Amino acid sequence: MTDPQNTAAGFARLIQLWTIQLRRITGGLTGVAGLSESVLAQSVQSLQGLPHPGALSAAQLNLIASSVASQRQGIAATQAQLRVLDEQLAILEQILGPLAEWSKAWAQFEGLVLPERRDPGPEG
Repeated sequence: MTDPQNTAAGFARLIQLWTIQLRRITGGLTGVAGLSESVLAQSVQSLQGLPHPGALSAAQLNLIASSVASQRQGIAATQAQLRVLDEQLAILEQILGPLAEWSKAWAQFEGLVLPERRDPGPEG
């Protein structure tokens, strides 16, 4: 019995499925990369007919590489922002620590020096 994938028709079908899948991926990556559909359509039309799988794969890999590079740049920028925020929070923490201790000591001092307040109630 012959394996359907080893026949010419089976091979053509596999290539067709692979091409469809590459087009879907490339279309999705086009949106991620911020390219317009017309840019991709022009590059496909310039190949005169169906694109060669190698050319489409190269375009796909270029889009993936640029998308990954862009995402990594975004992560690097976010990390830099988080480092700055962490430094600011560390400074704020250093300032608030002594202020909290001073406030606690002041409250204790007020409790010793000032007479205890009574709640006047609803009548005043």
